[in-house]
Amino acid sequence: MKRILFTLALLLGIANCALDELDTSAQAQVPYGYAPEGVPAEELSALGIGNKSGFVQGMTLFDPQADPVLGRLKGQEIKGIRCYLRAAYKQAKQKRSAILASTGTPGNLVRQTYTDFTEGWNDILFDEPLVIGDEPIYLGLQVYETLGAPYPLVTFPQATVPRSCMVNLAKSQWEEYTDRGTLLIEALLDDEAAPALERTAYAQNTTHPQTVAPDRDFTGGLYVHNCSTDPIRSIEIAMQGQGAVSPTLRTIEFAEPIGPRGSRVVTALLRSGTDEGTSVDWTATVVRINGQEAQAGRPGTTKLYVTFDDFQRTPLIEEFTSQRCVNCPQMAYFLDKALEEYGDNYVYVSHHTGFAEDVFTTQPDREVLYFFGGYANEYNPAIMYNRAVLEGESQVIQGVRDMSPTPYLEALALASAMPAMAEVNVEEQDGQIHVYGRVARDLVGQPLYLSCYLVEDGISTDEYYQKGMDDADAPSDLKDVFRHNGIILHHFTQEALGDLLSVNANGRYSVTYPAVTKQGFGGTRRRLVAFVHKVDKSNLRENQVLNATQTLLNADGIEEIVNRKSSNCKFLYDLSGRRVTHPTRGIYIQAGKKRLVK
Repeated sequence: MKRILFTLALLLGIANCALDELDTSAQAQVPYGYAPEGVPAEELSALGIGNKSGFVQGMTLFDPQADPVLGRLKGQEIKGIRCYLRAAYKQAKQKRSAILASTGTPGNLVRQTYTDFTEGWNDILFDEPLVIGDEPIYLGLQVYETLGAPYPLVTFPQATVPRSCMVNLAKSQWEEYTDRGTLLIEALLDDEAAPALERTAYAQNTTHPQTVAPDRDFTGGLYVHNCSTDPIRSIEIAMQGQGAVSPTLRTIEFAEPIGPRGSRVVTALLRSGTDEGTSVDWTATVVRINGQEAQAGRPGTTKLYVTFDDFQRTPLIEEFTSQRCVNCPQMAYFLDKALEEYGDNYVYVSHHTGFAEDVFTTQPDREVLYFFGGYANEYNPAIMYNRAVLEGESQVIQGVRDMSPTPYLEALALASAMPAMAEVNVEEQDGQIHVYGRVARDLVGQPLYLSCYLVEDGISTDEYYQKGMDDADAPSDLKDVFRHNGIILHHFTQEALGDLLSVNANGRYSVTYPAVTKQGFGGTRRRLVAFVHKVDKSNLRENQVLNATQTLLNADGIEEIVNRKSSNCKFLYDLSGRRVTHPTRGIYIQAGKKRLVK
Protein backbone atom coordinates (compact mmCIF):
# COMPACT_ATOMS: atom_id res chain seq x y z
CA MET A 1 0.00 0.00 0.00
CA LYS A 2 1.18 3.49 -0.78
CA ARG A 3 1.82 5.78 2.15
CA ILE A 4 1.49 9.54 2.52
CA LEU A 5 4.02 11.83 4.20
CA PHE A 6 2.58 12.92 7.53
CA THR A 7 3.40 14.24 10.97
CA LEU A 8 2.13 12.63 14.15
CA ALA A 9 1.47 13.84 17.70
CA LEU A 10 3.43 11.04 19.37
CA LEU A 11 2.64 12.10 22.88
CA LEU A 12 3.33 8.93 24.81
CA GLY A 13 6.48 8.17 22.82
CA ILE A 14 8.35 10.99 24.52
CA ALA A 15 10.42 9.58 27.35
CA ASN A 16 9.60 10.60 30.88
CA CYS A 17 12.29 13.16 31.39
CA ALA A 18 12.86 16.21 33.52
CA LEU A 19 12.67 18.98 30.94
CA ASP A 20 14.13 21.49 33.36
CA GLU A 21 17.45 19.68 33.63
CA LEU A 22 19.98 22.06 32.06
CA ASP A 23 22.96 21.17 29.89
CA THR A 24 26.12 22.47 31.55
CA SER A 25 27.92 23.26 28.27
CA ALA A 26 26.69 26.86 28.13
CA GLN A 27 26.28 28.05 31.70
CA ALA A 28 27.33 31.62 30.85
CA GLN A 29 24.42 32.11 28.46
CA VAL A 30 20.85 33.23 29.16
CA PRO A 31 18.07 31.36 27.31
CA TYR A 32 15.14 33.28 25.88
CA GLY A 33 12.05 32.00 24.06
CA TYR A 34 8.31 31.41 24.27
CA ALA A 35 8.06 27.65 24.88
CA PRO A 36 8.26 25.94 28.30
CA GLU A 37 11.46 24.45 29.63
CA GLY A 38 9.70 22.21 32.12
CA VAL A 39 6.43 20.45 31.33
CA PRO A 40 5.07 16.89 31.70
CA ALA A 41 6.00 14.70 28.73
CA GLU A 42 2.37 13.83 28.02
CA GLU A 43 1.63 17.49 27.24
CA LEU A 44 4.19 17.58 24.42
CA SER A 45 3.86 16.59 20.78
CA ALA A 46 6.40 15.08 18.37
CA LEU A 47 6.87 16.14 14.77
CA GLY A 48 8.75 14.84 11.75
CA ILE A 49 8.41 12.74 8.59
CA GLY A 50 7.70 9.45 10.31
CA ASN A 51 7.32 6.91 7.51
CA LYS A 52 10.67 7.31 5.74
CA SER A 53 14.11 8.80 6.31
CA GLY A 54 14.99 12.36 5.39
CA PHE A 55 16.20 15.75 6.59
CA VAL A 56 14.03 17.58 9.11
CA GLN A 57 14.56 21.26 9.85
CA GLY A 58 12.66 23.35 12.40
CA MET A 59 12.91 27.06 13.27
CA THR A 60 11.35 29.67 15.53
CA LEU A 61 11.16 33.38 14.69
CA PHE A 62 12.79 36.01 16.92
CA ASP A 63 11.70 39.31 15.38
CA PRO A 64 12.82 42.68 16.82
CA GLN A 65 9.86 44.32 15.06
CA ALA A 66 7.32 42.08 16.85
CA ASP A 67 9.11 41.42 20.13
CA PRO A 68 10.14 44.40 22.34
CA VAL A 69 12.64 42.19 24.16
CA LEU A 70 14.67 41.77 20.96
CA GLY A 71 14.35 45.50 20.39
CA ARG A 72 15.94 46.15 23.80
CA LEU A 73 18.73 43.74 22.91
CA LYS A 74 19.71 45.39 19.64
CA GLY A 75 23.49 45.20 19.22
CA GLN A 76 23.89 42.27 21.61
CA GLU A 77 24.82 38.76 20.50
CA ILE A 78 22.97 35.46 20.13
CA LYS A 79 25.61 32.93 21.16
CA GLY A 80 23.76 29.78 20.14
CA ILE A 81 20.59 27.72 20.47
CA ARG A 82 18.91 25.76 23.24
CA CYS A 83 16.68 23.01 21.82
CA TYR A 84 14.99 19.75 22.78
CA LEU A 85 15.06 16.49 20.82
CA ARG A 86 13.30 13.18 21.38
CA ALA A 87 16.38 11.10 20.61
CA ALA A 88 20.13 11.41 20.14
CA TYR A 89 21.25 12.43 16.64
CA LYS A 90 25.03 12.13 16.41
CA GLN A 91 25.45 13.04 12.76
CA ALA A 92 27.95 15.92 12.82
CA LYS A 93 30.64 13.94 10.95
CA GLN A 94 28.20 13.30 8.12
CA LYS A 95 27.26 17.02 8.16
CA ARG A 96 23.65 16.14 8.88
CA SER A 97 22.91 17.38 12.42
CA ALA A 98 23.35 21.10 13.00
CA ILE A 99 22.02 24.26 14.62
CA LEU A 100 20.82 26.91 12.18
CA ALA A 101 20.25 30.66 12.02
CA SER A 102 18.68 32.67 9.20
CA THR A 103 17.84 36.32 8.73
CA GLY A 104 14.87 37.75 6.84
CA THR A 105 13.45 34.38 5.80
CA PRO A 106 13.97 30.81 7.11
CA GLY A 107 15.84 29.80 3.96
CA ASN A 108 18.44 32.60 4.17
CA LEU A 109 21.02 30.72 6.26
CA VAL A 110 23.72 32.82 7.90
CA ARG A 111 24.91 30.29 10.50
CA GLN A 112 25.16 26.49 10.29
CA THR A 113 27.16 24.74 13.01
CA TYR A 114 27.35 20.96 12.76
CA THR A 115 26.95 19.26 16.12
CA ASP A 116 25.88 16.03 17.80
CA PHE A 117 22.58 16.16 19.69
CA THR A 118 21.69 14.15 22.77
CA GLU A 119 18.20 13.16 23.87
CA GLY A 120 16.56 16.00 25.80
CA TRP A 121 17.83 19.56 26.10
CA ASN A 122 20.92 20.69 24.20
CA ASP A 123 22.78 23.99 24.61
CA ILE A 124 24.91 24.49 21.48
CA LEU A 125 26.97 27.55 20.56
CA PHE A 126 27.53 28.93 17.07
CA ASP A 127 31.07 29.04 15.72
CA GLU A 128 30.52 32.79 15.47
CA PRO A 129 27.86 34.73 17.45
CA LEU A 130 25.01 36.47 15.62
CA VAL A 131 24.45 40.17 16.36
CA ILE A 132 20.82 41.25 16.92
CA GLY A 133 19.80 43.99 14.51
CA ASP A 134 16.56 45.10 12.86
CA GLU A 135 16.03 42.00 10.68
CA PRO A 136 13.90 39.00 11.69
CA ILE A 137 16.07 36.14 12.99
CA TYR A 138 15.09 32.47 12.66
CA LEU A 139 16.79 30.01 15.01
CA GLY A 140 16.54 26.24 14.73
CA LEU A 141 18.09 22.90 14.02
CA GLN A 142 18.51 20.19 11.43
CA VAL A 143 18.79 16.42 11.76
CA TYR A 144 18.48 13.48 9.40
CA GLU A 145 15.45 11.57 10.63
CA THR A 146 15.65 7.79 10.41
CA LEU A 147 13.01 5.11 10.78
CA GLY A 148 14.76 4.00 13.96
CA ALA A 149 14.47 7.45 15.56
CA PRO A 150 11.38 9.10 14.02
CA TYR A 151 9.70 12.42 14.83
CA PRO A 152 12.74 14.28 16.20
CA LEU A 153 11.21 17.73 16.82
CA VAL A 154 9.17 18.53 19.93
CA THR A 155 6.42 21.13 20.30
CA PHE A 156 4.17 22.38 23.09
CA PRO A 157 0.67 22.32 21.49
CA GLN A 158 -1.01 24.83 23.82
CA ALA A 159 1.36 27.69 22.93
CA THR A 160 0.67 28.86 19.38
CA VAL A 161 3.14 31.71 19.03
CA PRO A 162 3.00 33.03 15.43
CA ARG A 163 5.86 31.71 13.28
CA SER A 164 7.28 29.69 16.16
CA CYS A 165 6.85 26.37 14.33
CA MET A 166 8.48 26.72 10.91
CA VAL A 167 9.24 23.28 9.43
CA ASN A 168 11.02 22.03 6.33
CA LEU A 169 10.64 18.31 5.66
CA ALA A 170 13.08 16.63 3.25
CA LYS A 171 14.57 20.04 2.35
CA SER A 172 11.60 20.83 0.12
CA GLN A 173 10.04 24.07 1.38
CA TRP A 174 9.52 25.93 4.62
CA GLU A 175 5.97 25.88 6.02
CA GLU A 176 4.41 27.37 9.13
CA TYR A 177 2.61 24.69 11.15
CA THR A 178 -0.04 26.77 12.88
CA ASP A 179 -1.75 23.77 14.49
CA ARG A 180 1.25 22.12 16.13
CA GLY A 181 2.10 24.64 18.83
CA THR A 182 5.54 26.08 19.53
CA LEU A 183 8.85 24.30 18.92
CA LEU A 184 11.04 23.84 21.99
CA ILE A 185 13.74 26.16 20.65
CA GLU A 186 15.28 29.12 22.52
CA ALA A 187 17.95 31.70 21.83
CA LEU A 188 21.10 31.57 23.95
CA LEU A 189 21.93 35.20 24.70
CA ASP A 190 25.01 36.72 26.23
CA ASP A 191 24.70 36.85 30.02
CA GLU A 192 24.63 40.65 29.76
CA ALA A 193 21.09 40.27 28.37
CA ALA A 194 19.64 39.21 31.75
CA PRO A 195 18.41 42.72 32.76
CA ALA A 196 16.36 42.94 29.55
CA LEU A 197 14.39 39.85 30.67
CA GLU A 198 13.57 41.03 34.19
CA ARG A 199 9.83 41.48 34.87
CA THR A 200 9.03 40.02 31.44
CA ALA A 201 6.40 37.38 30.67
CA TYR A 202 4.48 36.05 27.68
CA ALA A 203 0.73 35.25 27.83
CA GLN A 204 -1.79 33.96 25.28
CA ASN A 205 -5.11 32.18 25.06
CA THR A 206 -4.60 28.41 24.69
CA THR A 207 -4.88 26.73 21.33
CA HIS A 208 -8.15 24.88 21.91
CA PRO A 209 -10.84 26.26 19.53
CA GLN A 210 -13.38 28.34 21.41
CA THR A 211 -16.75 29.71 20.41
CA VAL A 212 -17.58 32.86 22.32
CA ALA A 213 -20.17 35.63 22.11
CA PRO A 214 -19.01 39.11 21.08
CA ASP A 215 -18.18 41.65 23.79
CA ARG A 216 -18.65 39.13 26.61
CA ASP A 217 -16.57 37.49 29.33
CA PHE A 218 -15.65 33.85 28.70
CA THR A 219 -13.76 31.25 30.68
CA GLY A 220 -10.63 30.18 28.83
CA GLY A 221 -7.17 28.73 29.25
CA LEU A 222 -4.26 31.15 29.49
CA TYR A 223 -0.68 30.06 28.81
CA VAL A 224 1.81 32.11 30.85
CA HIS A 225 5.58 31.86 30.32
CA ASN A 226 8.00 33.51 32.76
CA CYS A 227 10.99 34.88 30.82
CA SER A 228 12.92 35.96 33.93
CA THR A 229 14.71 34.24 36.80
CA ASP A 230 12.34 35.69 39.43
CA PRO A 231 9.18 33.80 40.49
CA ILE A 232 5.84 35.25 39.35
CA ARG A 233 3.01 35.38 41.92
CA SER A 234 0.58 37.52 39.89
CA ILE A 235 0.22 39.21 36.53
CA GLU A 236 -2.04 41.87 35.09
CA ILE A 237 -2.89 41.36 31.44
CA ALA A 238 -4.32 43.81 28.93
CA MET A 239 -6.57 41.77 26.62
CA GLN A 240 -8.05 43.13 23.43
CA GLY A 241 -10.33 41.21 21.11
CA GLN A 242 -10.74 42.32 17.52
CA GLY A 243 -13.10 45.29 17.28
CA ALA A 244 -12.72 46.39 20.92
CA VAL A 245 -12.02 50.12 21.28
CA SER A 246 -9.72 49.67 24.28
CA PRO A 247 -8.14 46.75 26.14
CA THR A 248 -9.66 45.10 29.21
CA LEU A 249 -7.38 44.78 32.25
CA ARG A 250 -7.48 41.65 34.45
CA THR A 251 -5.27 40.56 37.34
CA ILE A 252 -4.53 36.85 37.75
CA GLU A 253 -3.16 35.45 41.00
CA PHE A 254 -1.28 32.14 41.03
CA ALA A 255 -1.83 29.71 43.90
CA GLU A 256 1.75 28.54 43.38
CA PRO A 257 4.30 30.96 41.92
CA ILE A 258 5.58 30.33 38.41
CA GLY A 259 9.26 29.60 38.86
CA PRO A 260 12.22 31.00 36.93
CA ARG A 261 11.65 30.55 33.17
CA GLY A 262 8.69 28.35 34.08
CA SER A 263 5.33 28.07 32.32
CA ARG A 264 1.77 27.28 33.28
CA VAL A 265 -1.70 26.98 31.76
CA VAL A 266 -4.34 28.50 34.06
CA THR A 267 -8.08 28.99 33.87
CA ALA A 268 -9.00 32.66 33.65
CA LEU A 269 -11.94 34.97 32.95
CA LEU A 270 -11.20 36.58 29.59
CA ARG A 271 -13.02 39.13 27.41
CA SER A 272 -13.94 38.83 23.74
CA GLY A 273 -13.93 41.62 21.15
CA THR A 274 -16.92 43.02 19.29
CA ASP A 275 -16.21 41.70 15.77
CA GLU A 276 -17.92 38.48 14.73
CA GLY A 277 -16.15 35.90 12.61
CA THR A 278 -14.81 32.35 12.46
CA SER A 279 -11.20 33.48 13.00
CA VAL A 280 -10.79 36.84 14.73
CA ASP A 281 -7.74 38.11 16.58
CA TRP A 282 -7.46 38.10 20.36
CA THR A 283 -4.35 39.55 22.02
CA ALA A 284 -2.98 39.46 25.56
CA THR A 285 -0.11 41.61 26.83
CA VAL A 286 1.43 41.32 30.31
CA VAL A 287 1.55 44.85 31.78
CA ARG A 288 2.29 44.18 35.48
CA ILE A 289 4.15 41.40 37.31
CA ASN A 290 3.91 40.96 41.09
CA GLY A 291 2.29 44.39 41.28
CA GLN A 292 5.15 46.14 39.47
CA GLU A 293 5.11 47.53 35.95
CA ALA A 294 6.36 44.88 33.55
CA GLN A 295 8.95 45.44 30.88
CA ALA A 296 7.33 45.25 27.45
CA GLY A 297 7.18 41.72 26.08
CA ARG A 298 5.83 40.06 22.99
CA PRO A 299 2.00 40.18 22.76
CA GLY A 300 0.25 36.81 22.56
CA THR A 301 -2.14 36.83 19.60
CA THR A 302 -4.44 33.89 18.86
CA LYS A 303 -7.77 33.30 17.11
CA LEU A 304 -11.35 32.90 18.39
CA TYR A 305 -14.65 32.07 16.74
CA VAL A 306 -16.87 34.96 17.83
CA THR A 307 -20.59 34.69 17.10
CA PHE A 308 -24.07 34.95 18.60
CA ASP A 309 -24.94 31.77 16.67
CA ASP A 310 -24.50 28.79 18.99
CA PHE A 311 -24.88 25.64 16.89
CA GLN A 312 -24.35 22.13 18.25
CA ARG A 313 -21.50 20.31 16.49
CA THR A 314 -22.11 16.85 15.04
CA PRO A 315 -18.75 15.60 13.74
CA LEU A 316 -18.46 14.03 10.28
CA ILE A 317 -16.12 11.02 10.14
CA GLU A 318 -15.05 9.90 6.66
CA GLU A 319 -12.99 6.74 6.25
CA PHE A 320 -11.08 5.77 3.11
CA THR A 321 -11.21 2.02 2.68
CA SER A 322 -11.48 -0.82 0.14
CA GLN A 323 -12.49 -4.47 -0.06
CA ARG A 324 -8.93 -5.17 -1.22
CA CYS A 325 -7.30 -3.33 1.72
CA VAL A 326 -5.72 -5.82 4.14
CA ASN A 327 -5.37 -3.39 7.07
CA CYS A 328 -8.72 -1.61 6.73
CA PRO A 329 -10.84 -4.06 8.78
CA GLN A 330 -8.67 -3.57 11.86
CA MET A 331 -8.84 0.21 11.63
CA ALA A 332 -12.64 -0.05 11.25
CA TYR A 333 -12.77 -2.42 14.22
CA PHE A 334 -11.07 -0.02 16.64
CA LEU A 335 -12.85 2.99 15.17
CA ASP A 336 -16.17 1.24 15.89
CA LYS A 337 -15.03 0.60 19.47
CA ALA A 338 -14.21 4.28 19.82
CA LEU A 339 -17.58 5.33 18.42
CA GLU A 340 -19.37 3.06 20.91
CA GLU A 341 -17.45 4.59 23.81
CA TYR A 342 -17.84 8.14 22.44
CA GLY A 343 -21.57 7.96 23.14
CA ASP A 344 -22.66 11.16 21.38
CA ASN A 345 -23.88 12.25 17.95
CA TYR A 346 -21.71 11.64 14.90
CA VAL A 347 -22.12 10.96 11.18
CA TYR A 348 -20.02 8.22 9.53
CA VAL A 349 -19.39 7.76 5.79
CA SER A 350 -16.93 5.43 4.04
CA HIS A 351 -15.20 6.20 0.73
CA HIS A 352 -14.20 3.07 -1.16
CA THR A 353 -11.25 4.55 -2.97
CA GLY A 354 -7.77 5.86 -2.33
CA PHE A 355 -6.08 2.46 -2.70
CA ALA A 356 -8.37 0.40 -4.91
CA GLU A 357 -11.92 0.80 -6.17
CA ASP A 358 -14.47 -1.96 -5.59
CA VAL A 359 -18.17 -2.75 -5.94
CA PHE A 360 -19.08 -0.03 -3.40
CA THR A 361 -17.22 2.85 -5.11
CA THR A 362 -19.30 5.87 -6.20
CA GLN A 363 -18.49 9.19 -7.83
CA PRO A 364 -18.34 11.14 -4.53
CA ASP A 365 -15.67 8.66 -3.39
CA ARG A 366 -13.57 9.47 -6.44
CA GLU A 367 -14.10 13.21 -6.18
CA VAL A 368 -12.80 13.52 -2.60
CA LEU A 369 -9.44 12.04 -3.58
CA TYR A 370 -8.06 15.57 -3.88
CA PHE A 371 -7.56 15.48 -0.11
CA PHE A 372 -4.59 13.16 -0.74
CA GLY A 373 -2.87 15.69 -2.98
CA GLY A 374 -2.59 13.41 -6.00
CA TYR A 375 -2.60 9.75 -6.94
CA ALA A 376 0.99 9.11 -5.80
CA ASN A 377 -0.01 9.87 -2.20
CA GLU A 378 -3.18 7.81 -1.93
CA TYR A 379 -3.44 5.00 0.61
CA ASN A 380 -5.78 3.05 2.85
CA PRO A 381 -6.82 2.92 5.58
CA ALA A 382 -7.18 6.64 6.17
CA ILE A 383 -9.63 8.92 7.92
CA MET A 384 -10.62 12.57 8.18
CA TYR A 385 -12.76 14.42 10.69
CA ASN A 386 -14.89 17.40 9.60
CA ARG A 387 -12.46 17.63 6.64
CA ALA A 388 -10.35 19.76 8.96
CA VAL A 389 -6.79 19.83 10.26
CA LEU A 390 -7.29 18.87 13.89
CA GLU A 391 -5.31 20.50 16.67
CA GLY A 392 -1.92 18.81 16.86
CA GLU A 393 -2.01 17.58 13.26
CA SER A 394 -0.53 19.02 10.08
CA GLN A 395 -3.00 17.84 7.44
CA VAL A 396 -6.60 16.73 6.90
CA ILE A 397 -5.91 13.05 6.16
CA GLN A 398 -4.78 10.83 9.03
CA GLY A 399 -3.42 7.30 8.73
CA VAL A 400 -3.85 4.29 10.98
CA ARG A 401 -2.48 4.73 14.51
CA ASP A 402 -1.89 2.15 17.23
CA MET A 403 -4.31 -0.75 17.32
CA SER A 404 -6.65 0.54 20.02
CA PRO A 405 -9.68 2.88 20.25
CA THR A 406 -7.58 5.58 21.99
CA PRO A 407 -6.34 7.64 19.01
CA TYR A 408 -9.83 7.72 17.51
CA LEU A 409 -11.39 8.79 20.80
CA GLU A 410 -8.84 11.59 21.06
CA ALA A 411 -9.59 12.74 17.50
CA LEU A 412 -13.36 12.51 18.11
CA ALA A 413 -13.05 14.71 21.20
CA LEU A 414 -11.26 17.37 19.16
CA ALA A 415 -13.64 17.07 16.20
CA SER A 416 -16.73 17.36 18.38
CA ALA A 417 -15.30 20.43 20.14
CA MET A 418 -14.73 22.32 16.89
CA PRO A 419 -17.08 25.29 16.54
CA ALA A 420 -20.16 24.46 14.50
CA MET A 421 -20.86 27.16 11.93
CA ALA A 422 -24.20 25.95 10.65
CA GLU A 423 -27.44 24.19 11.55
CA VAL A 424 -28.30 21.24 9.28
CA ASN A 425 -31.55 19.24 9.19
CA VAL A 426 -32.55 16.47 6.77
CA GLU A 427 -35.83 14.54 6.50
CA GLU A 428 -37.94 12.56 4.04
CA GLN A 429 -41.56 13.63 3.57
CA ASP A 430 -44.14 13.13 0.82
CA GLY A 431 -41.64 11.55 -1.54
CA GLN A 432 -39.11 14.33 -1.16
CA ILE A 433 -35.86 14.88 0.73
CA HIS A 434 -35.76 18.22 2.58
CA VAL A 435 -32.49 19.74 3.77
CA TYR A 436 -32.79 23.01 5.64
CA GLY A 437 -31.18 25.11 8.34
CA ARG A 438 -29.07 28.20 8.84
CA VAL A 439 -25.42 29.23 8.53
CA ALA A 440 -23.61 31.71 10.76
CA ARG A 441 -24.29 35.29 9.75
CA ASP A 442 -20.63 36.08 9.14
CA LEU A 443 -20.55 33.36 6.45
CA VAL A 444 -23.44 34.80 4.41
CA GLY A 445 -22.13 35.64 0.97
CA GLN A 446 -19.26 33.14 1.08
CA PRO A 447 -19.29 30.10 -1.27
CA LEU A 448 -20.68 27.18 0.74
CA TYR A 449 -21.66 23.74 -0.49
CA LEU A 450 -24.29 21.16 0.43
CA SER A 451 -23.77 17.40 0.13
CA CYS A 452 -26.58 14.90 0.67
CA TYR A 453 -26.25 11.09 0.47
CA LEU A 454 -28.32 7.96 0.86
CA VAL A 455 -26.08 5.64 2.91
CA GLU A 456 -26.34 1.94 3.79
CA ASP A 457 -24.88 0.10 6.81
CA GLY A 458 -24.61 -3.49 8.04
CA ILE A 459 -23.62 -5.21 4.79
CA SER A 460 -22.36 -8.75 5.46
CA THR A 461 -18.95 -9.98 4.34
CA ASP A 462 -20.49 -13.36 3.47
CA GLU A 463 -21.76 -11.90 0.21
CA TYR A 464 -19.32 -8.99 -0.20
CA TYR A 465 -15.81 -10.16 0.75
CA GLN A 466 -13.20 -8.18 2.62
CA LYS A 467 -9.46 -8.83 2.65
CA GLY A 468 -7.63 -8.89 5.97
CA MET A 469 -10.25 -10.82 7.93
CA ASP A 470 -7.85 -13.73 8.49
CA ASP A 471 -4.81 -11.64 9.39
CA ALA A 472 -2.79 -13.26 12.18
CA ASP A 473 -2.83 -10.03 14.23
CA ALA A 474 -6.55 -9.39 13.81
CA PRO A 475 -8.82 -9.27 16.90
CA SER A 476 -10.39 -12.64 17.63
CA ASP A 477 -13.95 -11.39 17.06
CA LEU A 478 -13.23 -9.39 13.90
CA LYS A 479 -15.12 -11.80 11.63
CA ASP A 480 -18.13 -11.74 13.92
CA VAL A 481 -18.50 -7.97 14.16
CA PHE A 482 -17.11 -6.50 10.94
CA ARG A 483 -19.66 -5.17 8.45
CA HIS A 484 -19.41 -2.83 5.49
CA ASN A 485 -20.84 0.45 6.83
CA GLY A 486 -21.25 3.98 5.53
CA ILE A 487 -21.69 2.90 1.90
CA ILE A 488 -22.90 5.73 -0.35
CA LEU A 489 -25.78 4.42 -2.48
CA HIS A 490 -26.80 7.74 -4.02
CA HIS A 491 -25.84 11.42 -3.98
CA PHE A 492 -28.81 13.77 -4.35
CA THR A 493 -26.85 16.80 -5.48
CA GLN A 494 -26.10 17.47 -9.13
CA GLU A 495 -22.38 17.68 -8.39
CA ALA A 496 -20.67 14.77 -6.66
CA LEU A 497 -18.70 17.17 -4.43
CA GLY A 498 -21.87 19.02 -3.45
CA ASP A 499 -23.92 21.87 -4.89
CA LEU A 500 -23.35 25.56 -4.24
CA LEU A 501 -25.71 26.51 -1.41
CA SER A 502 -28.02 29.48 -1.68
CA VAL A 503 -28.76 31.26 1.62
CA ASN A 504 -30.83 34.36 2.35
CA ALA A 505 -29.68 37.49 4.17
CA ASN A 506 -30.31 35.81 7.55
CA GLY A 507 -28.28 32.74 6.59
CA ARG A 508 -31.30 30.46 6.17
CA TYR A 509 -31.51 27.88 3.40
CA SER A 510 -33.91 25.16 2.21
CA VAL A 511 -33.24 22.59 -0.51
CA THR A 512 -35.53 19.83 -1.82
CA TYR A 513 -34.60 16.69 -3.77
CA PRO A 514 -36.84 13.92 -5.15
CA ALA A 515 -36.62 10.73 -3.11
CA VAL A 516 -35.16 7.69 -4.87
CA THR A 517 -35.74 3.95 -4.84
CA LYS A 518 -32.28 2.47 -4.84
CA GLN A 519 -31.24 -1.16 -4.80
CA GLY A 520 -28.66 -1.72 -2.10
CA PHE A 521 -26.42 -4.50 -0.89
CA GLY A 522 -28.68 -6.20 1.62
CA GLY A 523 -27.64 -4.10 4.60
CA THR A 524 -29.55 -3.74 7.84
CA ARG A 525 -29.94 0.05 7.93
CA ARG A 526 -30.18 3.10 5.69
CA ARG A 527 -29.52 6.75 6.49
CA LEU A 528 -29.98 10.16 4.93
CA VAL A 529 -26.77 12.14 5.47
CA ALA A 530 -26.37 15.89 4.85
CA PHE A 531 -23.58 18.33 5.58
CA VAL A 532 -22.65 21.92 4.72
CA HIS A 533 -19.03 22.49 3.84
CA LYS A 534 -16.43 24.48 1.92
CA VAL A 535 -14.61 23.30 -1.21
CA ASP A 536 -11.10 24.51 -2.03
CA LYS A 537 -8.79 22.12 -3.89
CA SER A 538 -5.89 24.58 -3.84
CA ASN A 539 -5.85 24.95 -0.03
CA LEU A 540 -6.95 21.84 1.86
CA ARG A 541 -7.24 23.80 5.12
CA GLU A 542 -10.21 25.66 3.59
CA ASN A 543 -12.45 22.58 3.17
CA GLN A 544 -13.94 22.41 6.63
CA VAL A 545 -17.37 20.89 7.24
CA LEU A 546 -19.52 23.51 8.97
CA ASN A 547 -21.82 20.85 10.42
CA ALA A 548 -23.46 17.52 9.60
CA THR A 549 -26.58 15.55 10.44
CA GLN A 550 -28.41 12.35 9.51
CA THR A 551 -31.81 10.69 9.62
CA LEU A 552 -32.18 6.93 10.04
CA LEU A 553 -34.58 5.19 7.65
CA ASN A 554 -36.27 1.83 7.30
CA ALA A 555 -38.59 0.43 4.62
CA ASP A 556 -41.53 2.41 6.02
CA GLY A 557 -39.78 5.76 6.21
CA ILE A 558 -38.33 7.68 9.13
CA GLU A 559 -37.24 5.57 12.07
CA GLU A 560 -35.32 8.07 14.18
CA ILE A 561 -33.93 11.56 13.79
CA VAL A 562 -30.41 11.85 15.16
CA ASN A 563 -30.07 15.51 16.08
CA ARG A 564 -30.06 15.65 19.85
CA LYS A 565 -29.35 18.95 21.51
CA SER A 566 -27.93 17.39 24.66
CA SER A 567 -26.03 14.31 25.68
CA ASN A 568 -25.44 12.18 28.72
CA CYS A 569 -21.87 11.41 27.62
CA LYS A 570 -19.89 11.10 30.86
CA PHE A 571 -16.33 11.06 29.53
CA LEU A 572 -13.99 14.03 30.05
CA TYR A 573 -11.16 14.99 27.70
CA ASP A 574 -8.43 17.58 28.22
CA LEU A 575 -7.76 20.43 25.81
CA SER A 576 -5.40 18.24 23.79
CA GLY A 577 -8.08 15.58 23.29
CA ARG A 578 -6.83 13.01 25.82
CA ARG A 579 -9.37 11.24 28.01
CA VAL A 580 -9.06 12.15 31.71
CA THR A 581 -10.19 9.78 34.45
CA HIS A 582 -9.13 11.87 37.47
CA PRO A 583 -9.58 15.53 36.48
CA THR A 584 -8.04 18.36 38.46
CA ARG A 585 -9.27 21.96 38.38
CA GLY A 586 -9.42 23.29 34.81
CA ILE A 587 -11.26 23.23 31.48
CA TYR A 588 -12.25 19.94 29.86
CA ILE A 589 -14.36 18.72 26.93
CA GLN A 590 -17.52 16.72 27.63
CA ALA A 591 -20.01 15.77 24.92
CA GLY A 592 -18.41 18.23 22.53
CA LYS A 593 -18.69 21.20 24.89
CA LYS A 594 -16.29 22.86 27.30
CA ARG A 595 -16.79 22.13 31.00
CA LEU A 596 -15.08 23.85 33.92
CA VAL A 597 -14.07 21.51 36.75
CA LYS A 598 -13.59 23.44 40.00
